[in-house]
Amino acid sequence: MKKYLSILFIGVAGFVSAQQISLNSQYLFNEMLVNPGAAGSKDFVPIQLSFRKQWVNFPGSPTTQALSAHGEVGKNMGFGGTVFNDVAGPSRRTGLNTNAAYHLQLDRRGDHQLGLGLGLSLTQHLIDVNMLTTYLPDDPAVLRGYNNQFVPDANVGVFYHFKDKGFAGLSAYNLVELRRDLYDFGNPFYNPLVRTYYFLGGYEFELSPSFDLKTTALVQMIETFTTQFDVTALATYKKVLWLGVSYRHLDAVAFMAGAQAGPVRFGYSYDYTLSDIGNYSSGSHEVFLELQLSTKKSGNNTPWLKRNRIFSPKTK
Repeated sequence: MKKYLSILFIGVAGFVSAQQISLNSQYLFNEMLVNPGAAGSKDFVPIQLSFRKQWVNFPGSPTTQALSAHGEVGKNMGFGGTVFNDVAGPSRRTGLNTNAAYHLQLDRRGDHQLGLGLGLSLTQHLIDVNMLTTYLPDDPAVLRGYNNQFVPDANVGVFYHFKDKGFAGLSAYNLVELRRDLYDFGNPFYNPLVRTYYFLGGYEFELSPSFDLKTTALVQMIETFTTQFDVTALATYKKVLWLGVSYRHLDAVAFMAGAQAGPVRFGYSYDYTLSDIGNYSSGSHEVFLELQLSTKKSGNNTPWLKRNRIFSPKTK
């Protein structure tokens, strides 16, 4: 019985609170996941596949898969999208986010740019009553709980970036905040998609010709007055190997590692849970695999091409 109660708790709480938007420890490798203004901000086209298993060994723990890509589609214009599937116990969210951004050049060289982004989303919410066991047999709230709905919404973001060194942005998700009875429980059980705000910022410091230190921060605020923040430090060796650590306030410490080989980038993180749920789980695992496609604009600015440059001394 405790197992099924745990599944129900995770599934419902996942939508009512922070899990309305999937958690991601390696957000610094894909800023577009939390800010539509970042679409098209790279000199290449990143195609990223990610997988996250949260709270391993805990019944009904969240599992998330996502596929995203973005790039420049015209002069100063960027476009991208994400397809995602988020499962937590008996509940599931599957959907698509599409983002478009216009990048204003703030100086003549184009080193400083400001991305103004707008995103549209379509999400399917589903609950599987076959996974639930209730205290009362034939509970009508559960028997009528199988509801399959598509919910549209909108997102907006402002994203400033300086070359490939620094960035900062503000964004808001679930702007429409539709009041839908996602689970068909009746009027008393309406579940609005709560508006969520993000602040994202970071800077990469060059410590030596071989080593860089990237520091980032992410603050998430939900209109239910729930606030959470992450701070991350990542050490990189010749832009091909990295190790890092992240702290999520009152929730977890994440350890990160990754590497890049040519146009392929791979990253892994392990979250050590600090909250009480850590007594019943084995932490969280997250991996991503990214393919970076060069463009005409990128030239030698593409990360893996930078390392392969050959410099010849000038001859008189």
